[in-house]
Amino acid sequence: MRTGWLALVVAGALWGAVAWLPAQAAGAAVDQRLISPQQARELAGKEWGASAAGQYLAGRLAQTERDYGNAADFLEGALSWDPNNLDLRRRVFLLMLAEGRLGDALPHAYPLARDGSDPMLPAIAQAAAAMREGDYEAALKHFGSLDNAGVAGLIRLLGQAWAAVGKGDIAAARASLGFSADQAQWRGLIAIHQALIEDVGDGDALAAYSAMAESGDVKSARAAALFANFRARQSGSAVEPLVRTAEDGLGEAFFSIAAALNQGDRDLSALIYGQIGLNIDPENDLLRLLVAEVISGQGRYADAAAMFATFPEGSPHRYDAQIARARNLARADLVEEAVSVLRALSDADSSKAEAASLLGDVLRGEARFEEAVAAYDEAAARIGKITADHWRLLYSRGIALERSGKWARAESDLRAALAFNKDEAYVLNYLGYSWIDRGENLEQAEEMVRRAAELRPQDGFIADSLGWVYYRTGRYAEAVAELERAVTLEPLDPVINEHLGDAYWQVGRKTEARFQWRRALNLEPEADLIPVLEEKLRCGIDRCAMAGKTD
Repeated sequence: MRTGWLALVVAGALWGAVAWLPAQAAGAAVDQRLISPQQARELAGKEWGASAAGQYLAGRLAQTERDYGNAADFLEGALSWDPNNLDLRRRVFLLMLAEGRLGDALPHAYPLARDGSDPMLPAIAQAAAAMREGDYEAALKHFGSLDNAGVAGLIRLLGQAWAAVGKGDIAAARASLGFSADQAQWRGLIAIHQALIEDVGDGDALAAYSAMAESGDVKSARAAALFANFRARQSGSAVEPLVRTAEDGLGEAFFSIAAALNQGDRDLSALIYGQIGLNIDPENDLLRLLVAEVISGQGRYADAAAMFATFPEGSPHRYDAQIARARNLARADLVEEAVSVLRALSDADSSKAEAASLLGDVLRGEARFEEAVAAYDEAAARIGKITADHWRLLYSRGIALERSGKWARAESDLRAALAFNKDEAYVLNYLGYSWIDRGENLEQAEEMVRRAAELRPQDGFIADSLGWVYYRTGRYAEAVAELERAVTLEPLDPVINEHLGDAYWQVGRKTEARFQWRRALNLEPEADLIPVLEEKLRCGIDRCAMAGKTD
């Protein structure tokens, strides 16, 4: 049985959707029989105007790395050498949709629609472009060409309904949605749009919203927000409607579709529908948030940050978008930009603590511990009364304080975080390990680290803490066993490798000890650990101080 580009199944309380793309459309890896990854990377960095094969290979590599914009451009270049290659044209079309380049995708939609083998997305793209241009008759035609089954059928109904609203034909819009009465899985979503159509079209919106609110099929937070907005407007409030036009209404529909698809490995499908919705309704902040979150989830942090930056002043989502922008900048290693965004955001609104808290996290990740403490202190001051909800802030500030050499305050914060959340493995481990390293409260520290290990048995850092408490209490054979397990779980951590080397030395396995210390030195340890490791490599443990001898 032949499969389409986006096969969708609708199910669930409101409705749920699952979509898939075949390998050739979803970004299969570069064929290793044709080219090595190194060769592909070299190809991607060159201009390939005179080589169809080069453009194709560079495009496939870019697609594999989810660089959809460059992938589309490279592959379109390859397509110019073989314009009848429909498989390649489909790929270019999908990638352009994923990048939100509906205008660039449209020339590919027409030949793909004529081919007729997979007409769904070409018809949706053409309908979306028509809605954007206010050509509601063309939109009706393209939406009407979709199948009646599956999500194609849902888009057909919603699309035709909102195109009819655009024409001013509310009766036709009602009739379009009336065909969904026997589709139980769509009832909730259709009820929302029936209410919106009555609202936009000056119909009996009160009755429609009331029916929506009373329906057991409608349970979404968005539906509640739409009804609350309507009631506020009915009571004389100056609040603006959330949905004002046919384009806004159809944007809402595509938001619901994209949100339902944004699960598992369906991110490309969610991205395509989200971008189509944004082309129809470019001021829809919910769609913008969703698209940016999908892009971030794909690991395209700089691209996500750029989209989060587009939220205008006055948008109710701007603060959250700026927080997300900074987080993505930090993930993209654009730390100074992230710090600048967070400082400006924190200064602009002193009533909120989130920007200051995230600033502390970013600075702590860069080992700028004293600056991080100042940011955490600002966040705590803005919060006022610290409760169990804020245990993570106490934990994070405790780490920064400990690394800044302010142990008394660090211990207080870590104890407080643990009092709020006694079974949080990472707090147990950090406080327990700190005590172990300082030679304090060893019995209690061992109990805490053991509990942490029970909670997270596959965490190499917690296994290291347990091994280190064995070491500090002279149980070297037990320390070796636990630290070997820790190194297996976290083989690239220099401190864990150093600890294993120390334990090996104490049980007489000196060659293996030096191997671990040398390995730790090669793993780019922090600056203060380097001379310690070099000393151990020369002399072993505590030998250089003995008459200047080496072991």
